Amino acid sequence: MNNYKLLLLLFSVVIFVNYINYMMPDRDKLHKKIELLSYKIEKENHLGSAKPDMKELELPLATLFYDGKKFNYSQAMGDFQESITRAAKANCTIKRLKWAQVPLSAKWYDVLKIDTALECTPKNVFLFINKLRKNSKIYNIKNFTIYRMRNKPMLQLHMQLISYRIHYEK
Repeated sequence: MNNYKLLLLLFSVVIFVNYINYMMPDRDKLHKKIELLSYKIEKENHLGSAKPDMKELELPLATLFYDGKKFNYSQAMGDFQESITRAAKANCTIKRLKWAQVPLSAKWYDVLKIDTALECTPKNVFLFINKLRKNSKIYNIKNFTIYRMRNKPMLQLHMQLISYRIHYEK
């Protein structure tokens, strides 16, 4: 009979040790969750109490986009092309720059597109993109593909660079 009691005791200890941890709540996780929730509530309260000034949130559209009062379509595209050639001047070889025929117009802006083909070394690709990023205008890069050239240790880049021109309705 003692063996039976000992076996039952050992069996209950094994069950207690192995399975009780899964059934009892983890206090460390609960404490961390409470701290995280209190931090998020405090942050939301701080953001709710701080009222931002509307002038701080306004974007300087004249510096980020081409102004329709100063630039017509061809002038904006010319300036856009010059900024691309300036960025690629010492770093890359420009193979092709092709303007889009007609700008895509939305209600208050035009989309300016230039198809670009360049040859660069891998390091100069990053230098070209960083120089393009330093410009004050906003540019998007779409359809970006890179090919390794077979005969030279160069990369061939094909991309569509996009900028925007604001136009004012009369």
